[in-house]
Amino acid sequence: MTARPPTARGTHHSGRRASAPHLRTSLHTGSDGTRRPIADMHKHGLLRDTTTFVHANGISDEELRMLADAGSSLSVSPDVELKMGFGAPITGRALAAGLRPTLSVDVVPSVAGDMFSAMRAAFAAQRGLDGSLKARDLLEFATVDAAASCGLRTRTGSITPGKEADIILLRTDDPTIFPVTEPAGSIVSAAHPGLVDTVLVAGRIVKRDGTLVGVDLPALRTRLLASRDRIATAAGIPLDGTWHPHPDTK
Repeated sequence: MTARPPTARGTHHSGRRASAPHLRTSLHTGSDGTRRPIADMHKHGLLRDTTTFVHANGISDEELRMLADAGSSLSVSPDVELKMGFGAPITGRALAAGLRPTLSVDVVPSVAGDMFSAMRAAFAAQRGLDGSLKARDLLEFATVDAAASCGLRTRTGSITPGKEADIILLRTDDPTIFPVTEPAGSIVSAAHPGLVDTVLVAGRIVKRDGTLVGVDLPALRTRLLASRDRIATAAGIPLDGTWHPHPDTK
């Protein structure tokens, strides 16, 4: 499929509606080389430090610096951007422009819905271009930089006295990751959701011994299957693996 960046008109309209004080927003944007969506928003005074721009493939280095100067944040969705033909993720270019990018999934029907996959994809894509990233960069994108982009830097994102106890504990004895010599490199290169043993949110345990606490998973699975079957039936899509989406040639 091909990427279709928002038009300047759509960008301006979204920016005006999101200009309310303290309202945090996200905006998907990009360019095919003929548009300058960030420059257009800058011209109209619509860049905010409360806005996160998603993707931004194809925008110029000058526009990236405009985002950095405005205090805006940028979220890279590496798996989706590569699979849908948006262009190479701009992780390295964002760093060079003074932005600390964050990571996102975008659409779970197309890619895995976890940060481990997003970190690994962003790492591999940028290392393939210039080798500039380090594993710890990716961990920061997914934690402290992500918290900052949501306006939560003082509450979460790092294990710091005074912040809420949001903690993820990973098993290190699983054959897929053992032995762990350098934690950051192991997490970014080999970790996966199956290693998540314990999760605390604001000090409350929501996952213990690899099992969600207080969640009826069998009931959720039943509802999910019923929803999938209903949607597939309504759309006339067979569930035997023979249906494939048609590439967008527009």
